[in-house]
Amino acid sequence: MKNILCCLLLSLTYMAYSQDRYIKDQYTFPIGASVNPRLLSTNEAYRNLATSEFNSITAENHMKMMLIHPDSELFDFSKGDELIQFARDNNKRMHGHTLVWHNQVPAWMLAFSGDLQAWENMLKNHIQTVAKHYQGQVSGWDVVNEAFLDDGSLRPSIWSKNIPDYIAKSFQWAHEADPNALLFYNDYGQDGKPKKMEAILNLIKDLQARQIPIHGLGLQMHINISAKNEDIRRVIEQSTSTGLAIHFSELDVAVNPQNDSTFVYNLAAKEAQMQKFNLVFNAYRAIPKQQQYGITFWNVSDRDTWLRGYFKRPKEYPLLFDDQYHRKPVYSNLLYP
Repeated sequence: MKNILCCLLLSLTYMAYSQDRYIKDQYTFPIGASVNPRLLSTNEAYRNLATSEFNSITAENHMKMMLIHPDSELFDFSKGDELIQFARDNNKRMHGHTLVWHNQVPAWMLAFSGDLQAWENMLKNHIQTVAKHYQGQVSGWDVVNEAFLDDGSLRPSIWSKNIPDYIAKSFQWAHEADPNALLFYNDYGQDGKPKKMEAILNLIKDLQARQIPIHGLGLQMHINISAKNEDIRRVIEQSTSTGLAIHFSELDVAVNPQNDSTFVYNLAAKEAQMQKFNLVFNAYRAIPKQQQYGITFWNVSDRDTWLRGYFKRPKEYPLLFDDQYHRKPVYSNLLYP
């Protein structure tokens, strides 16, 4: 009851807070969001929030294989270049996402055939063409995304099937193309899945032992209000212990993970969500400064969240801004920690 009353007080006093303070200015590490270039160009409210509230951006989809390399002889950098220009015009860091993933792979890659050398040449060409195009314009890359299953085994994909050492080779090729970019391994759902976390930690040890360049870990942080705090803390501590840069790379806090069609985003749900955001931010502030790459929300507002479309979950409200692009009370809690 006490927590709910606190949430109510935040709601009642929210309008009294100054509207000329922005979350990006309250923290010593970057605060980012993934963005959609179409919305940046067509939705003024979306663009205004992306401009004022964040000092780092990630391409939500437009640097992934399917959109940036739709044909074997064609690279389409147009939308990625728009995001680079937006970042440059507004003094924002650009983070690259992602060079290698099992999902959103173009049809021509899925149909590709050849021996090991042919597969390596194809993937190397993709990685190095993209990384060289954006050399000096992105601070870091999610080089490999989501390579492990929950049980810690290597995810079956065209990459693991045809290039047995594809993870190490991808990092090496990316480093050759852009030696100054920070290179990240990015994954989700490590909390509560110790075998998956163990596999990631073993990967890091293996790459480091072989002197393969890896500089950071991306913890996606797609969590929900029922996630266990101790599991989240454990994963953050294990990740930090590697000494690598840590990026909370795709943060959202789902309030309706069961997709209840009668769900009401009430004070209790808002308070539970606020507590999870507090946990995440407090844990991140405890990470050594030299390892703080930043926190990135996965898109800007509830209206734009991937959770509604991907899971067909219309009653979901996982971010800091509502469907009208207004600040939610949870925003104020982070603005005035």
